[in-house]
Amino acid sequence: MNYLRTRIFLIISFLIAGSISLSAQKMTKKEQKLLKEEQTLRQAEDFFVEGNKDFILGRFDKATDYLIRACKLIPENAAFNYKLADCYAQQNNNEKAILYSQKAHSIDSKNRFYGILLAQLYERLKRYKEAIKVYEKIVENYDGNDELLLNIANLQVFTNDFSGALKTYNKLEELYGLNEEIIRQKQLLYLKQNKLDEAILEWKKLIAATPEDQNLIVDLANLLFVNNRNTEAKKLLEETMAKNPDSPYASLMLSEVYKKEGKKQEAKSELQKAFASPNLNIDAKIGVLISMIRQIQADTTIKNELIELGNILVKVHPNEAKAFAMNGDILAIQEKKQPALNNYIQSISLDNSHYKIWQQIIFLASELNQNDTIIKYSEKAVEVFPTQPIFYYYAGSAFHYKKNYTKAIEQFTTGKKITINNNDLVVQFLSQLGDSYNAIKNHPKSDSSYDEALQLDPENVHVLNNYSYYLSLRKEQLEKAKKMCEKMLIKSPNEAAYLDTYGWVLYQLKDYENAKKYIEKALLKTTDATIIEHYGDILFQIGDKTNALIQWEKAKKGEGYSDLLDKKIESKQLYE
Repeated sequence: MNYLRTRIFLIISFLIAGSISLSAQKMTKKEQKLLKEEQTLRQAEDFFVEGNKDFILGRFDKATDYLIRACKLIPENAAFNYKLADCYAQQNNNEKAILYSQKAHSIDSKNRFYGILLAQLYERLKRYKEAIKVYEKIVENYDGNDELLLNIANLQVFTNDFSGALKTYNKLEELYGLNEEIIRQKQLLYLKQNKLDEAILEWKKLIAATPEDQNLIVDLANLLFVNNRNTEAKKLLEETMAKNPDSPYASLMLSEVYKKEGKKQEAKSELQKAFASPNLNIDAKIGVLISMIRQIQADTTIKNELIELGNILVKVHPNEAKAFAMNGDILAIQEKKQPALNNYIQSISLDNSHYKIWQQIIFLASELNQNDTIIKYSEKAVEVFPTQPIFYYYAGSAFHYKKNYTKAIEQFTTGKKITINNNDLVVQFLSQLGDSYNAIKNHPKSDSSYDEALQLDPENVHVLNNYSYYLSLRKEQLEKAKKMCEKMLIKSPNEAAYLDTYGWVLYQLKDYENAKKYIEKALLKTTDATIIEHYGDILFQIGDKTNALIQWEKAKKGEGYSDLLDKKIESKQLYE
């Protein structure tokens, strides 16, 4: 039964095919050609549709493949060529993109989109003159493309065709009327051609159109001023001030004119007047102050003026964090540390997001030895910047100074943990940990901290000095201490504290003569009571008890001597 059905199907298929074949034979050649063209067109359109789908989905490789097939079937189809050009452009294959874009534009030069793509591709390859020609053709032939004039003007500037750019801007002005941005561009082009009078005339046109805008007059005065036409600038500004005495920008500009004329008092008066106005932008004021700070080395007479202006700044802008930050900078650069610190603290109370201001607070408090301030603001800083180890370092140092060694160790340990890619800072943390552990007599942890520091920086003189000195006080590992001292003195042979440490290590090794030699070298550079007491101890050990007593009594007049000094003086004996 299945066999019979198959036979019937084959016979029917054969008859249908024969019928079609006979029909085709009856078609004329022209009809056959039209049919073939229609089939080709449908196939090309199918490829185009599939390519467009992939293009929309961002599958540009697949889209390119389909579109190439479409273009091969119908090479003179503008839309196919345009889409293929766009596809190549998306893949940054600019040469092929231009090839197909040129073809699309030549096939259908009336389609603005084809022209715009071609011009944009020319721009991409910096073929600006060719891009200009295409844009100009589009603007010439079609309404509603005036926005392309701005593209043309920009490209003309790129190609240094300043005259052409001016003509294009004039067309834009005819279309849209006076526009400040267009005027500024024309002014700039005139200045590039050293046509100052034409540039001034352009600006006067804008002033005439908007006479209520005093800032335009100030801008014109500035143009005159920078081109050494001071008299005209001054006259313009004084006229403006007569009409509007509260114009801070005019005062600011007039201050510059007076300064150039050497009229310092008048310049200062106008500048302070400008700063006293809340209508002058704070950033403009800060810009002036930064400029003055840069001049301070060459002209120290502006120091007091800077302080006066800084005080005006914070008075006029009491809610601006950057006003107090700027005033802090003015004071800090003049070594007025406490007032600077106060301003920085006020700044972070208004805006706590600026790391450098927190840093300045900690640095200044450190220079002023205000350990409570260091601790307070370091702990606040880590709430805002928890990954900045420097604040832990300063807090730990302040706690160490206050002899709160447990808190110091907490800060140093945390800071060390969060320090990344900064071995120098890690060494500083380890050094401080060594000092703090030593202070609580946790000698194993102290020694291991120093050892770890020296693994990272074997020649760190601070670590070598403290480690060897504490070993000498404990009378432990003296040979190791001696070697560390020798390494330290190679790098810093004239440091009094290091000479004393080496002398004291030698003293503990009972090498009194050499100990005496190094302590005497140290005393040529310092009057430190600890070193003087050490010298007395050495003299006593070598039998010079009279001079030993003299040195002990001398040490008593200073600070930092040991708890045993009074007993040594009273009994005239050495106690250790």
